[in-house]
Amino acid sequence: MTSDLAQLLAELRADLAADEPASLAYGQIGDPADEGDVPAELPDVVREFLLVADGLRAGAFELASTGRLPGVQYFLDYAPDFSPIGQDKGGWLVVGTRSDEPIFLERATGAVWYFPPTGTEWFMGDSFEELAPDLDSFVHYYVLGPGYAELVTDDDGWYAFLDRQGLLDEAEAEDEDEAQP
Repeated sequence: MTSDLAQLLAELRADLAADEPASLAYGQIGDPADEGDVPAELPDVVREFLLVADGLRAGAFELASTGRLPGVQYFLDYAPDFSPIGQDKGGWLVVGTRSDEPIFLERATGAVWYFPPTGTEWFMGDSFEELAPDLDSFVHYYVLGPGYAELVTDDDGWYAFLDRQGLLDEAEAEDEDEAQP
């Protein structure tokens, strides 16, 4: 995990705590896990994340804590046959959910994948896509940044929190660039 992302998570955790109990409705960032509590067989990127934030609930996203991680692996059993998960369940890890739909980490590459919305339940879909090349990029852009509205909505408490924190500025800058001739 980059030191910038670790620092951002710590700052956001403090800001959420300062706004409790209101912030409990839309976000929580867990305290760092104890080294001995994080299973050694997890990919290094997941271990590093849990040692900085043992679980994260951010609007529609939930990245599982050390204690909840084993409980979300059942999603692997429901992956559609066309996806690479069915051929090698051991090569994948469910790291969390987006609106109760799984977010997968490919163990060999560290890339983050999901089943994009297709108008049906995720396990009946016909598309499986890479969201980010690694967990840090996924968390930084989609969970803590301007990509949140691409996957969820721009009309919830977490999005408003990100806006107050100035973490959506990148999206605003892109909009301004597109408006200029």
